[in-house]
Parts: sequence; structure tokens; C-alpha cells
Amino acid sequence: MTGPSGLSQVAILKGVTIPFDELPRNSVALDGYVQGPFVDLPLNRYSFDHHGGCVRHATLSTCEMTLDALRVGFSAAGLSIYINDLDADTVLAVWLLQTPAAARVERVAVAVRAVGRIDALGPAAGNTEREAALRWALAPLTQPDELRLQSEAEWRGVLDQCIERLNHWLDAGAPLQAESMRVAEAPEPTFEVLYDGEVWQLLKSDGGVGAFAAAYRRGVFAAVVARPLADGSIEYTIGKASEFVRHFDVPTVLTALAAAELASHRDQRADCNWGGGSTIGGSPRNPDGSASRLIPAQVAAVVEEALRL
Repeated sequence: MTGPSGLSQVAILKGVTIPFDELPRNSVALDGYVQGPFVDLPLNRYSFDHHGGCVRHATLSTCEMTLDALRVGFSAAGLSIYINDLDADTVLAVWLLQTPAAARVERVAVAVRAVGRIDALGPAAGNTEREAALRWALAPLTQPDELRLQSEAEWRGVLDQCIERLNHWLDAGAPLQAESMRVAEAPEPTFEVLYDGEVWQLLKSDGGVGAFAAAYRRGVFAAVVARPLADGSIEYTIGKASEFVRHFDVPTVLTALAAAELASHRDQRADCNWGGGSTIGGSPRNPDGSASRLIPAQVAAVVEEALRL
């Protein structure tokens, strides 16, 4: 699966996760398509993931793994790239694989590492600002409602827009900021507390990671953020500030919620169900763009029951 000029092409299988043993030879899986980091030199296949089979605090994000691999001898020439979602981490990794010379540009490396730390450790890690020009390059990702309801072809269009902007940014010298690469600052997220547990809160917000940052500032280091979607389903993100936050086991909670989703909705595909890593995860990412059909009260009850185990 190679494109023009020998560039590796990208297969987008929304929400799908497969075992590493099922990954085809001559391919690389990014950011959750395979759970956990793997290197298989005989079959020339790789997984650059930081969600499963690893200590997230000590594991690089996908874009950082990709950056470092390219700087120390990895070649993506002729490889198929598999992804199951679009975010800054995944998009940067795809771009680096298709533009390997960028990994040698120090300004690019600094920016990639900044994004990677945010993606791996979240807002509790400290400064979450990224270069203004890079935020401009990744701006096509910041319309989550529209993006989630688009077809796979339209997802590919968003990826192509980001790649085109990243190439423009690189050609301009990967500047910190530029007059032609400005993006409006996101407003401070608002949220509503739907459930206040002993060690966690269930929040309703359109603010994504920003809602977690607000919770962490208030001293709440574990949360579930609910974001209603236009189709009536609800996108949930589960997170805690780090693996050092006790009494909120994210994998246990995700397993319980996945079982509840299947029990309540028999048409839910198991390979697109709740999932994630040791500190963050979320609701189903179904091919039709829908998320969870569990209402917040159900989620709160399942989480509390899982935490008592």
C-alpha cells in the first residue's frame, strides 16, 4: 500500500482495535489500532502505541515514538499505516512517517515532543501550550461534532488538510508563530457536575481535555467527561491525572463499562467498544460516528460498582 512518490498510504478503520498478531506484514499501527508498543523485524511490522501493555507515565506518545524511531534508523518506506481515529498525536505520527526528513528538524522535534507530552500525560503535566503555528496546522481537528459524524472519506479529507498545513509549516521553517498561521484561542471550557463521587466526578462539558484541566485545578484528579452528540449518543472520556492517582483504576472501569454497553445494546460491536490505557480511555468509536448509548446515571452506577471491586 504505497502512494505517489513511494509515500506510505493510510488505512483508516474507525474505532477498530486488533491484536498485534493480526497486523499484516510490512505495516505500522498507530495510537490504539493495536494496543501496546511492538517491534517485529522479521515481518517488518510495528505498533507505536501507548495505551495498552505499558506504563503510560514512562511510555512515549505515538508521535514521539515515531519521531525517535525515524531519528535512529526506522524507515517507513513501503509500509502500510493503520489508524482508528484522528487526533494531534496520530496526525503528527502519520505526517512524520510520510515526511521523514521533518524528524531531523530540531524545531519540529521540539514541537512534536510538546504535543506528545500533552497527549501522554494530559493537562496535569504542566504547560499545555503548543506552538501557535502548529495549532494552526492541526486546526482541522478542532471540530469534533462534525468530524465524528463524517464518512471515512471525509475523515481522510481532514487528515489531508492537516498534512498539507504541516507541510506548509515545515516549508516555512517550522516557526513558533507566523502572521499567516494564526488561530483563535479556544474559550475556557464550561462544565456541569452530574455526579460527585468520593474520588471522582462525572462532568458534562464540550471542553474535552480542557474540562479535565479545570477539574485538576480544583483538586479532582479523576473524572469522566460526557459530551452529548448530535445523533443522541454520548461521547465519554475517562481520565485521571497520572498512574499515581490511587483508588480509580481506569482499565477496570473501562472493562465494566464495555460489559454494560454490550448488555444494554446488543448491536454494539465488541471491537469498537469502550477502551483505552492505564490513565485515559473512552466510549465506543463506532464506524457510523456514534458513541455510547449509556446515559450518565448508568455510567455513574457502573463506575461506582467497578471501584468497589
